[in-house]
Amino acid sequence: MTQIAYMTRESWAQDGTSMVRQSAVIRQWLGGPTYIFATSDSKKFNGQNSADKEFVNYIALRSGSRQIMLISELQRLIRRDEHFNGTIIVLHPYKEDDCELLRKPIEGNHVSRLFVIVWSPTDMVRFWLDGVGASNLDAVLERKAFDATQLEAARCMVSEQYNGLSTGNGKAAVVQLIRAFTAADYELNKESWLTALFAAGGKFWHAESVSKLISEMQKGTAHRVKQRYRPEILSILQERASTVPSESTQ
Repeated sequence: MTQIAYMTRESWAQDGTSMVRQSAVIRQWLGGPTYIFATSDSKKFNGQNSADKEFVNYIALRSGSRQIMLISELQRLIRRDEHFNGTIIVLHPYKEDDCELLRKPIEGNHVSRLFVIVWSPTDMVRFWLDGVGASNLDAVLERKAFDATQLEAARCMVSEQYNGLSTGNGKAAVVQLIRAFTAADYELNKESWLTALFAAGGKFWHAESVSKLISEMQKGTAHRVKQRYRPEILSILQERASTVPSESTQ
């Protein structure tokens, strides 16, 4: 099972006051060099004012203690069904394809350890990291366990991914489930739903659909969808969640 950790850029930098201290925290988790960094774009990495290169320079203090690769090269591990017995440091992943290339090696246990420096706390990759149980190296408090009933609802959404979640039955499932929870005083926010979706095995491109639907619901959009579940779906999921072992909701 892959060990995963992350830190957000703002937690690392803190307005330029904490890069040295936070880099030491990250190195402690990483272990000794050589450090392998994965970037999405080698041209941008080598460009002026590169945020990726700035982070690398703080982590790998000597130029000989670093190796640079493209995130897309992770596809080779997946395709060959190989396992890399080391640590890969991923630099500010944002594009959907790059994020999927992080999800697949973790799902298939193709790499031993993964660290991600996240550009923004609201980036989709951050919700994925929390969903798969990554350690936030800057967190003061322990990560909360998922709401077991919400996790069951997310599993229902994931079971509809084959249809897509932006239209048709998939959209209907997402909208009805979120409405049922909102009516029961659950907060309508992206963080809890997207984290639960990833914990249930959701994929990035479907998470984008859920994110968009939540944004529309927050603005008051009344989606017209077919009935996918019985009116008492929340009670059904609560009962189902009560029979699930507690380990699966962590």
